[in-house]
Amino acid sequence: MKRDSTNTTAVIGDVHACADELRELLDVLVELRAVTRVVLTGDLLTKGPDPAGTVGVIDSFAEAGFDVTSVCGNQDLRTFRSLERLAAGTPLDRISRSDRGVYARLVEGGMVETAWRRLADTISRVEETAGHATVVHAGIRPGIGLANTDAHDKIHLRPEAGGSPWWTEYAGEDGLIVCGHKPVDAPIRSVRDARPVAVNVDTGCVAGGSLTAYLVEDDEFIAVESRQVRGRATGGRFIEPTSIEPRPVRSRAG
Repeated sequence: MKRDSTNTTAVIGDVHACADELRELLDVLVELRAVTRVVLTGDLLTKGPDPAGTVGVIDSFAEAGFDVTSVCGNQDLRTFRSLERLAAGTPLDRISRSDRGVYARLVEGGMVETAWRRLADTISRVEETAGHATVVHAGIRPGIGLANTDAHDKIHLRPEAGGSPWWTEYAGEDGLIVCGHKPVDAPIRSVRDARPVAVNVDTGCVAGGSLTAYLVEDDEFIAVESRQVRGRATGGRFIEPTSIEPRPVRSRAG
């Protein structure tokens, strides 16, 4: 794999144990755009077919000298806690059904300890700098900003009933923020004064969409199609995001 000195940074949306797609996308990013640093938006091992393989892909790229890290997703927290409980002697039937499935696949792949270490590192990182962007799993509260949004919201934030996603009101006061967490058909690129201020890069790979990377310095998206559907073509492709202009942030009383 070729590398150069451009130090291109990519943020990849929620992997959800889609190991083959992650391997393919990382290969494409390195070959096509000489990416040297990758930040994942979290939710690494749940829902999808190959949690053991996903850990193996991440570790193999890290061992090859690439900088691969992940911010904490809500499901990373839950899975890590389940692994801790199992290690402490909790019976298997006392953890969630979904985490039992993850655990069984990790055991089958001989990756329980490796996954535990990867998740321990992941849950320690609520936000991460990626080039000139900040990456969080779920988002921020625009009315109070990045610094004042608590860790729980950065990991779990969802719109209130009948409400809109956070990026519709974020005007860029804290710079470019990239998230995952909420699957969308095409990546969201929210712009203000012709510059991106918010990006959602979770394009629902585990549900048959695609696994998408945002190239921070280039302001580009590249994706590979999910292997969870038939008739899939291989190889990376550039895709057009859904662009929006955020609404003005509502002023707070007081």
